[in-house]
Amino acid sequence: MKLEHLSLSKIGLIPFSIFLRKMTFFAFFTLIHTYIAAQDISVSGFVYDNSNGESLVGVTVQEPTTGKGAATNEYGFYSMSLPAGNYSLVFRYLGFDDVKKSVNLQQNQSLNVRLGENANLLKMVEISAAREKVKEHVKSTEMGRLSVPIEILKRTPVLFGEADIIKAVQLLPGVKRGGEGSVGMYVRGGGNDENLILLDEATVYNIGHALGFLSVFNTNAVKSVDLYKGAFPANYGGRLSSILDVRMREGNDQRLGVQGSIGNIASNLSVEAPIVKGKGSFILSGRRSYIDKLVDLVYKNGLPYYFYDFNAKVNYKITDRDRVYLSSYFGRDVLSVGSRGGGDSTNLDVGIGTNIGNFTVTSRWNHIYKNQKLFHNLTLIRSQFRYRIEGKTLENSLLIRSSIDDIGLKMDYDYRQNNRSTIKFGVNLINHVFRPNLISVQGGISDDLNRQPAKRINTQEMALFGSMDRDLNARWKLNAGLRLSSAVTEGTFYGNLEPRIGARYAINERHSLKMGYARMTQYLHLVSSSTVVMPTDLWYPVTKNVKPGHSDQISAGYFTYFGEKNAIQFSVEAYYKWMNNQIEYREGARLFLNDGYEKELVRGNGRGYGFEGLLQKNTGKLTGWIGYSLSWATRNFPDLNKGRTFYAKYDRRHDFSIVANYDIIRRFSISAAWVYSTGSPFTPIVGKYVQPLPNYSGIELLPVYPARNGYRLNPAHRLDIDFVIKGRKHTRFSSEWHLGAYNFYNRAQPNRVVIKLDPKTGKEKYEERGLFGVIGSVSYMFKF
Repeated sequence: MKLEHLSLSKIGLIPFSIFLRKMTFFAFFTLIHTYIAAQDISVSGFVYDNSNGESLVGVTVQEPTTGKGAATNEYGFYSMSLPAGNYSLVFRYLGFDDVKKSVNLQQNQSLNVRLGENANLLKMVEISAAREKVKEHVKSTEMGRLSVPIEILKRTPVLFGEADIIKAVQLLPGVKRGGEGSVGMYVRGGGNDENLILLDEATVYNIGHALGFLSVFNTNAVKSVDLYKGAFPANYGGRLSSILDVRMREGNDQRLGVQGSIGNIASNLSVEAPIVKGKGSFILSGRRSYIDKLVDLVYKNGLPYYFYDFNAKVNYKITDRDRVYLSSYFGRDVLSVGSRGGGDSTNLDVGIGTNIGNFTVTSRWNHIYKNQKLFHNLTLIRSQFRYRIEGKTLENSLLIRSSIDDIGLKMDYDYRQNNRSTIKFGVNLINHVFRPNLISVQGGISDDLNRQPAKRINTQEMALFGSMDRDLNARWKLNAGLRLSSAVTEGTFYGNLEPRIGARYAINERHSLKMGYARMTQYLHLVSSSTVVMPTDLWYPVTKNVKPGHSDQISAGYFTYFGEKNAIQFSVEAYYKWMNNQIEYREGARLFLNDGYEKELVRGNGRGYGFEGLLQKNTGKLTGWIGYSLSWATRNFPDLNKGRTFYAKYDRRHDFSIVANYDIIRRFSISAAWVYSTGSPFTPIVGKYVQPLPNYSGIELLPVYPARNGYRLNPAHRLDIDFVIKGRKHTRFSSEWHLGAYNFYNRAQPNRVVIKLDPKTGKEKYEERGLFGVIGSVSYMFKF
């Protein structure tokens, strides 16, 4: 379902803008006027945490006498429709006391609610709320969505003892890890660049610090993490394989709060406080590594590298129906090496320096309309990723720069027609400015490297979307949506229809079957060097010659819950994904410092299919999950591997993970993660042949390769642990020590092969090598 790309000279920019406006009005009036229910009266509002004013996502709102209910969305908004009369609404959320509110519905009204913990009732409330959570797991139409409470993600043991949400997400089924310890994600057969990473709705293009061993997300500033890997909602698009939606905390609107941590390689500090108590708040969170300082204690000028990042968010309630937010992220990785220690490498006679980082700003306005059923979210977004590499010798200098700058606008609506139907629709506009591979050279090297001007590529992405989630009857629930996406780049227009559909069949209250289909389109791709390994891969848009990528995915699954207090949820899903217009590079392609990269690209197709299972428990003394995936990921390119199908780089047949957090006693707990995975495929050298030099002055040995990715590394498994000792609790102050170990039993995790000469036989042989052995960690966390 693709609209053929056209020249802008044929359609014109003005007619297309008129087309967009008409489509927006058409979508709005069609959805609203078709489904308005005039008999019921609505009550709506926001639900907040009473202790800090944070909006709460997934709060259940029920009216016991009628059995009708609703739940808060990602912004804490809910809406219910009931006939005129007196009612008692019950607000319920995991870990919080139930709140009952009496309402006399004679006309539409607003009702904001704050939930608070109650130590005496907490255990009973947890039981009740846990049941509601797992029921929604079975009742909803959502598939391929994974939500793990942030507190559990923060407790998952990871490399260097730094709490890292990306490393925790990698332990979920359907997500393949990249190289050992890296933050790369390969979801359901897709590539690393096919994941859309959002921070408060702004795209984050580079998610790695420290050469990709740590993520850019400071967990003290993170409120929630949701991963979508199939049956995507219509309001998401732009990538083929997954959406990782990360939301920042909003700050405490009741009192001053401070929390932080001191770890092996980095420390962080967060401060939050009210602007006006009960109406607005802010949070500031900063983090910096001290790898450079630690190495300096042993080796003078040993490793002049460090990273830092900063999160900030402000929110203010203008009225009961209007709230505004402003959030930002700024992070950098800095390396400066020279003949004279310290300072900027540009001032050195001999030196090299790099500066890599992201910057995002999101401003948002939430508004509830007078009918109390319609909610809108207007968002303005700025996102930027840049890198700068400088090198200097006595007579030569080299400067390489690249960047991508985005300015975006999103307008999305949430219309709660009644308790059985929810309609979402909106528009999304993004202007990309790409400046790839600006090269400036001076000195003798200019004979070998030519100066390249700052090429600027402008691309506009646009999307209209609409969806409806509706209970058809007691057993069937349907979510149907459509996304119309497009891109304009260098005089070429691409347009695509992206249908989405999901259905749920309730076998009974505890068991359901689900199925879904989603089509996704991607209008930019990542160009990485095949000869130089650097964290400076280039994002490029589609062009006249390089087409958008497409994926079509079907999935089906079984969902249930059981166990004591019904707190355990279980699901199994099967999926099949077709990927078209995949991009690979010719063997031996030179992409670094090469603006003619399109000539090095080849196009083909991919397939991903498999089976996933997840057993998850989020309440009680023992929490965590068991995940398993059996999967295949293949590629077929006419110009590679003689046109024969081959396995993708991170195809792993089996992935198994066990993550457990156990509270031993009140002040002591332990967390552990055990992972197993089949080895990744690779292409070895299986022999060499002799070829005479062109002038017959000698001979050279050339390698012989078998089928592409025809061999595999050995399977890998490891155990990570984290032992937590909590300090004595005071009225306002709490603390805890974390003692952990990555790869606890010190087993090498094969991630590469090297060729070595066997001294006994004189023959060459392959040797597998890992990157890390056992790595201990100690960290201290505090909060007041």
